[in-house]
Amino acid sequence: MQAPALGGAVLSPIEAQRAVAVLEETIEKLTFLGSITPDVLQHRDELSKFVGDEISRIIHEQRQLEARYESLIAQRGALKGLANKSKYKEVQSEIQDVSRALRDSTKNLCRNLKDNPNISGNLLKIQRERQELIDILQRTLRELAESGTFNTLVAKVQEDKATQDRLHDIIQRERSMAEAVRQLDRDLTQEKVDHQRQVAEQKTNIATLKEQLQSIKSKTTVDAKYFRKEAHAKTCSIMRIYRQAERAQEVRIGELDRKLEVEQVVHRETVEFLKHKHKALTEDLETWDRRYKTDFANLEENFTRLTQARMDNLERLQHLQKRQAEEIEAERRSKEETERQTELERLRRAEEERNNRAAGKIQRTVRAYLKRVAEDIARRAADKKKKGGKGKGKGKKK
Repeated sequence: MQAPALGGAVLSPIEAQRAVAVLEETIEKLTFLGSITPDVLQHRDELSKFVGDEISRIIHEQRQLEARYESLIAQRGALKGLANKSKYKEVQSEIQDVSRALRDSTKNLCRNLKDNPNISGNLLKIQRERQELIDILQRTLRELAESGTFNTLVAKVQEDKATQDRLHDIIQRERSMAEAVRQLDRDLTQEKVDHQRQVAEQKTNIATLKEQLQSIKSKTTVDAKYFRKEAHAKTCSIMRIYRQAERAQEVRIGELDRKLEVEQVVHRETVEFLKHKHKALTEDLETWDRRYKTDFANLEENFTRLTQARMDNLERLQHLQKRQAEEIEAERRSKEETERQTELERLRRAEEERNNRAAGKIQRTVRAYLKRVAEDIARRAADKKKKGGKGKGKGKKK
């Protein structure tokens, strides 16, 4: 039967009665599961004691690493303006080691928290969702009994699908925003590098200009006797030019500093925004993790049921295969017996034919022998008769 369209479908009385029977059995099973579920509040201490010492130790170590990281950052800030570069490099290397250890500790903590979920909360959520499902099925049962429709079930499915689509869209937007933030971080880093390079170039130009100024001052000192006035005028002119160039560079440096401050403010606001979004995503992740475990339990139950059905079918298949093998063996034996009887009949007929041929041959041989014996007897008798006639003739002559 083709499935009716969702929404305004109306089942026939027979189909509605079938659906009612299935839903009633489902409600009975769900109610039975709710009755055999243990009391979560009574076993809360037993469920929570497994989380315990390991997570507390990891959190304590992580707090120590965070304090050490803040201390090293402060030391690095104090050493930035000093001439002791080796100490600065040592602190920088230690900061990297502590940062790596802090990152590993965070991963370990997340893994332990994931391996030790909030079991009582999960059980309460399972009970609540089971009760909601029973309510929906009961309303659907009433609708099927009254009008043959199932609009409540269709509406619930569509609502859950819409919720999943919204969550998927939110995740996609968060991924796009995270990528944009990473791009802004890269752009900010590049801007800082360009700013430092420009500052270094300006300092090099100022040093060069100062060297040139010192050279000019030396030259004017040597030639002061002859070209004092002219040198003084040239020096003043050059000084004005250099001061103008220096002021221009100072103005440019001030503008770059203001831009850097603006970028830092933007960076701080962006970091705060991302922290807020990260917290929201973490909560969503916990929600989806609970839903995943619930769905996994349902699928595992279905898998167990299907496995049992498969074992039953396999046992039946083995029985049928054994029966088929016995029938094939009986048929083979019957066929072999038939072939054996046929072969025996063929051999009997061949033996009878050989016996008939041998008997005929013996009869012919006996007849030929008797014929030769009769002929020999007749010949002997004839010879005797001839000899007797000759004797009689001789007697008469005497």
